Amino acid sequence: MSDSEKRTSHMLLKSINQQKVLYLIYSEGPISRVELAEKTGLSRQTVTNIVNRLLKEKVITVGEHMALESGSGRKRIALHVNSGRLYAIGIELAGKYIRGCVYNLRQERIASSERTIDKYGSIEVLLRLLHEVIDELLPQVPALDKIKGIGISMQGLVDSQNGIILRTPGIGVHRFPLKQLLEDKYHIPVYIENDVNLLSVNENMNGCLKDSKDNITLKFDYGTGGAIVSEKRLIPGSNFVAGEFGHYKGFYGADAYPCHCGRSGCLTTLASISGLSVSMKCTLEQFAEGVRNGDPKMLRLYELVIEGISIAITNIITFINPDSVLLSGRVLRTISPYMIPEIRARVIKQLPVTVNNVRIMHLEDKPDETKLAAGLVIKRAFEIPLDTLSL
Repeated sequence: MSDSEKRTSHMLLKSINQQKVLYLIYSEGPISRVELAEKTGLSRQTVTNIVNRLLKEKVITVGEHMALESGSGRKRIALHVNSGRLYAIGIELAGKYIRGCVYNLRQERIASSERTIDKYGSIEVLLRLLHEVIDELLPQVPALDKIKGIGISMQGLVDSQNGIILRTPGIGVHRFPLKQLLEDKYHIPVYIENDVNLLSVNENMNGCLKDSKDNITLKFDYGTGGAIVSEKRLIPGSNFVAGEFGHYKGFYGADAYPCHCGRSGCLTTLASISGLSVSMKCTLEQFAEGVRNGDPKMLRLYELVIEGISIAITNIITFINPDSVLLSGRVLRTISPYMIPEIRARVIKQLPVTVNNVRIMHLEDKPDETKLAAGLVIKRAFEIPLDTLSL
């Protein structure tokens, strides 16, 4: 091995060791140097050198003294990640707007920016608006060298492992390398995830699904999407489209409207904001108002949507056998306060007794997706690459 190769190898190992230490301080802090050495397998001197660097850079801070070290009579010094000094940008990329915010790692909002549009029309327009939002946010980050990444929650299909957009609302782009393009432009790590997957991960970690092991999250919003979790693991599918609940065939005959996927009768053609606009030429608010006023056309549509959603949920519960189903999105919140109870009652009535102990929940408050996207950065920023764990 040449001297240059040796130096590169040494720097890589040094970086990996620091990541291991930082990950443990973040995930298990407050924690002492002694515990860090025990858990990482690094020497105490190596841990001390890493900790001193992180303290000098103000990435971590010293907290209260911990319990005495066994037999030494010396108190352990607690170490914490200085989350108020590290930052993330969270972006919500929706069908008609792009909204971004700067957060510190305590998830306190520092700045925000937004662009709206009726329809992107092309990937060039989407990129221009996305760049405008990011360019407006970056100068408001208190310390650019302390930014841990840009997280993007987007409506559409995503290969999150490689940061590739498979389909975007209003464009239909396939295999667009958004992560690579943004990282080349800004030299900041970029993480991209489908909005329903991101919601599901958040609710499984910290929300109403934290006590669930096997669950489905369904979102009825601008589009209709889903996420499947088995044994606390998100199931992406071989083509990253597992849980694409919007393309479940829920409508038939004259009610089977064409879908943007190239087929017809998909749930999203009537059970989403964009679908209502295209198929019925009405807004979500007009639909809800028609239901409230007893408009026969809207009442028939309401029954059609309720029945289509209920049958689809019944079948997916029967097939996958989750312990919980989480319903969310503006469609359910806006149309009628009775929509959720009606769906729940119909599903339970139709389910086989072997699976009718499933919990059907409703997430009433719309989560801030920029915060979820920033949370994606926080999660990824402290992860240790699996291929380095043996080093």
